[in-house]
Amino acid sequence: MLNNIKWLVLAKQSGDSSEDREIVVSSRIRLARNLSDFPFEIKLKSKDSERLLELSRSVIEGKYLGQYIDMRKLASLERESLLECHLISPAFLKMNKPTGLYLSEDGDISIMINEEDHLRIQGLTGGLNLTDVSANVFEYEEKIGEELNYAFDEAYGFLTSCPTNLGTGLRASVLLHLPGLVFTSEVEKVLRGALQIGMAVRGLYGEGSEIKGSLFQISNQHTLGLKEEELIQTIIKLTHMITDIEKKARDTIFTKAKHEFEDKIFRSLAVLRSARIMSTDETLNLLSALRFGIGTGTIKDVSLDVVNEIMLVARPANIQLYFGQILEEHERDIRRAEYIREKLSGKSQITKTK
Repeated sequence: MLNNIKWLVLAKQSGDSSEDREIVVSSRIRLARNLSDFPFEIKLKSKDSERLLELSRSVIEGKYLGQYIDMRKLASLERESLLECHLISPAFLKMNKPTGLYLSEDGDISIMINEEDHLRIQGLTGGLNLTDVSANVFEYEEKIGEELNYAFDEAYGFLTSCPTNLGTGLRASVLLHLPGLVFTSEVEKVLRGALQIGMAVRGLYGEGSEIKGSLFQISNQHTLGLKEEELIQTIIKLTHMITDIEKKARDTIFTKAKHEFEDKIFRSLAVLRSARIMSTDETLNLLSALRFGIGTGTIKDVSLDVVNEIMLVARPANIQLYFGQILEEHERDIRRAEYIREKLSGKSQITKTK
């Protein structure tokens, strides 16, 4: 069932023990690097793309255990699944030149080759773990850089295809679940404050994606003139601040409308456990209420790991690969509901493969 999509298991990110993990869903660090011996992406010819792929692959595989994926050999559904697992970017999905992806053995590092920049080295983990994941990403970046010469300028730092990535080339982001702020209508004020200090606010899949299920991705907008540690600490401090405000909003909700919100939470769980048809958007909204219930202690018999797994597997491409079938939208909604019922009853067959 999952043998053909091992990255889906690797991307589950279960077992995270960080604080406030119901609010802080995940942390990501991404580094943009270009090689000085190759033209930048906009002038990179096909033969140079092939050469860059082979060179990067040989260096990475010579230093780390993992899986290399030639994106040209994947079915469309599998490429969509990689995006749904946050292992590639929307821009990478649309590239029409030779591209490759490296996934580390334990699934915590992915490296896109021939995206907007030659290399996009990314680390993704559950909860608020930017410090740990950045250390891992920088280890990869340093060891790979021992054999691949990065494009670097003394005045501007690391050179990138887009000027907004100049300098450190670093994007740090956190995915936050903020239903309390959404309900109390404070979310716009809080996020406007984030924008004013140089942060970007996006949806589940980053730039250009919609905000659904009260999920907000917050990342730095600027990379030039700042140290990596400063960028990361700014995101961490902002995350703690937003988390505190979200908790206060939840306290307000349960002070003023406890029974109404408990009713919403338990109704959502009841629908998830019994529905026969479930769309992607409805799933996200119901999971948001369930996640809220777990975070407030209202729901005690469903774990966050289960909710995280459902949120990942129930996405359009992933649910088709889970069942090993190409499905029309209506049939997909039926099978999604089937999977969710099984998962919440403890009968789901997804397991971590060796």
